[in-house]
Amino acid sequence: MKTTIKFILVTLTISLTSCKSDPPKLIAASDVCNEEYKDEIVMCEGIIQLPDSFFTTGGSVTMAFEAPKGKYRIPMLKIKTFSKIKGEKKNMMDQLQDGYLESDVKIYDDKGQIIKLGDKIRVTGELVGAIDDWCDINVDKIEKIN
Repeated sequence: MKTTIKFILVTLTISLTSCKSDPPKLIAASDVCNEEYKDEIVMCEGIIQLPDSFFTTGGSVTMAFEAPKGKYRIPMLKIKTFSKIKGEKKNMMDQLQDGYLESDVKIYDDKGQIIKLGDKIRVTGELVGAIDDWCDINVDKIEKIN
């Protein structure tokens, strides 16, 4: 009986320990597209801008960070265009219609405040791809920073 209880306690301790997740890592946008960070939750900072090529798919829009000069692979930012909570406008952006203007781009931070193109932001999300021709962050959190 004592052996069974010890086994259950050890198993429970191991299970609870393995459920802990590491805090997101703040990584320079120029360094994040790396196999080392693939499938991890990361944080990156940069100036938000429209990408050279723009697409919407599966309830998200792909945006970009302003790229520093040099040969860097900068991640694309997949930002959600919907919320499961009606009227909620946190960590997402409004869908864009054909013929949109830059002034039509409405991105919302983690407090529901509007972020404008050209603002410096910090995003948190899962890094997917992390290879030469594909590197995206599935954005879960958007923070405006100074």
